[in-house]
Amino acid sequence: MTVMKRILLPVFVAASVALAGQDLAPVIKSVQEKYAPDKRTALFSVEAIKTNGPVVLNGETNIPQAKAELLEKAAKSDVEMIDAINVLPDEKGLEGKTYGVVSISVATLRYGPSYASEQASQLLMGTPVRILKKSGWYLVQTPENYIAWVSASGITPMTKQQYNEYVSAKKVIYLPEYGFAYSKPDVKSERVSDVVAGNMFKYEGTKGKFAKVSFADGREAYIPKSEVTDFSAWAKNTRPTEESIIKTAYRFMGVPYLWAGTSSKMLDCSGFSKTVYLLNGLILARDASQQCLTGQNIDVSEGYKNLRPGDLVFFGNRKADGSPNRVWHVGIYVGDGIFIHEAGKVHLTSFNPEHKDIYSKYYVDILVRATRIIGTEDKGMGVTSVENNPYFALQQ
Repeated sequence: MTVMKRILLPVFVAASVALAGQDLAPVIKSVQEKYAPDKRTALFSVEAIKTNGPVVLNGETNIPQAKAELLEKAAKSDVEMIDAINVLPDEKGLEGKTYGVVSISVATLRYGPSYASEQASQLLMGTPVRILKKSGWYLVQTPENYIAWVSASGITPMTKQQYNEYVSAKKVIYLPEYGFAYSKPDVKSERVSDVVAGNMFKYEGTKGKFAKVSFADGREAYIPKSEVTDFSAWAKNTRPTEESIIKTAYRFMGVPYLWAGTSSKMLDCSGFSKTVYLLNGLILARDASQQCLTGQNIDVSEGYKNLRPGDLVFFGNRKADGSPNRVWHVGIYVGDGIFIHEAGKVHLTSFNPEHKDIYSKYYVDILVRATRIIGTEDKGMGVTSVENNPYFALQQ
């Protein structure tokens, strides 16, 4: 809920009030560029509204430091202002339930609170999120810090205590590409839900060859024990190798393309690389244009000779000086000039003209960047392990 606060400052001339909104625009922009340069991962939407009285600083942010700095800088102007900037999460509007866990196999995120809004990404069952506010749908922030809207039917809101109980509970992770959870320990029984690779559940025990699990929304089900793995042990021990990344990537061969897809059902290009690395214990940034700024930069000015299997290769266009300008596609390097990527469907393409069936001069010409992800997790390079991601930890 927005709390309005007057900031009393001397007013020298009436005309200064009309000018103040314009004068504060550069200040607002500078704070935004400092704290929220990428609106996909940080929220800072503030404007200075001119009135016949005080100038109103109106909007919202999820970064308290950004608001504090803006007010400090704005206070140096010679006008009276009203602080109407709301800091998220909206504790009161959410009734204290500022945390949540995805409760369906794949929840679609959108840029607005409506099914008519463009798809932004997807979240897998059991993924923890931070809820920022509610407007029919929930505005959430994900473990990779992506901010978007999700239908209320897709997540279960929680208080901090409930969230910590979920984080502390014994859980299992589903690793095959696709399957089902059943109402009884019998594959012939009624299905409770479909499940996909990376889904997580609370572990409730075993019955015969089945694990009994529960979802965040309280539903209970049975999954074959052979298809789930202890989550804590998996998160602790799973890290990518060149071999494991390529093996995982090949598991998705032929999976069709879906804009914003991030599950084994359907994928987009960065959703493919993100999913492959997730199943190897790492959390990548969501979009190709974000992933290219993470990990260790690998020189591709002379082609693919410096690349190792598992490196991410990025495609786009260049500035006049030859540096990358805009990145719009990503793939995973396999070796010998070959990479695997999602474009129409997951398939192989090669930079090497000796591979006549899969060679593409088009991709040779638009290769602009490559990064090495393996070995860069938890080192401040934009890549975290699931084990050490703060969303999977107890909240203080």
